[in-house]
Amino acid sequence: MPLHRRDLILAALATTLAGPVMAQGASLLEKVRKAGVLRVGTTGDYFPYSFRDVKTGGFQGYEVQVAERLAADLGVKLQLVQATWPTLVAGLMARKYDIAATGVTVTPERARAVAFTKAYLRPTFIPLILNKDAERFKSWDDLDQPGVTISVQQGTAPETMARKVFTKARILSVADPVIDFTEVLAGRAQAAFTDNLYFLTKIGREYPQLTMLTQGARPGTDTENAMMTLPGDGEWMLWLNKWVDARLADGFFDGLFKTWFEGAGTAR
Repeated sequence: MPLHRRDLILAALATTLAGPVMAQGASLLEKVRKAGVLRVGTTGDYFPYSFRDVKTGGFQGYEVQVAERLAADLGVKLQLVQATWPTLVAGLMARKYDIAATGVTVTPERARAVAFTKAYLRPTFIPLILNKDAERFKSWDDLDQPGVTISVQQGTAPETMARKVFTKARILSVADPVIDFTEVLAGRAQAAFTDNLYFLTKIGREYPQLTMLTQGARPGTDTENAMMTLPGDGEWMLWLNKWVDARLADGFFDGLFKTWFEGAGTAR
């Protein structure tokens, strides 16, 4: 999901410099198989996509299982690499990992710097409000008014989209360790803007005083999640996309959805 402006600037420069070199060298597919290891960057801070097990400290989640199956089908070992949202693209460009898989939203801004596989999960960005404010805010239009504050996580795809769809409300950008929806709980914002699956599997279960505002949703707020990798490698991308197609066809992603998003709707 998250998107960081500085990261994209660095990535665009790196793409310009590295693109021709990659085109002339061996495909990452060959390199990964030769090394016997697939390195996957993941943040471990985005339940249920990628999170840390409190007992073992290891990575778990939907995207972790995607990475495990991908490595197995490649016939290599999986190495999970700690990544951060602000440096996710830069870490990829610096060759710290071969793929990023952590609930990454496909955006036009990112697509100018990196390559995305075919999408395999489709969350929707949605405002969260307090239950007690349901009479005041009956639709997205009610939120998009002067005097209303909508909190977003700094450097994220929801922040970018919120600035496009809410043109009258004030957009409050918060940075870690502050979380967007906690600003609503604290009364410093009337709504937060995040993805529906995150709410249904985590936020809504822990904070029942919050609810999603679905009435009057704006077009274009449906999103796509995919794996992110280096651009300019046609052989690698062809293999990855065929892999996604095969796993969609054999029910692998349906099974993962039931495991991690049971009861959270049918977004895929």
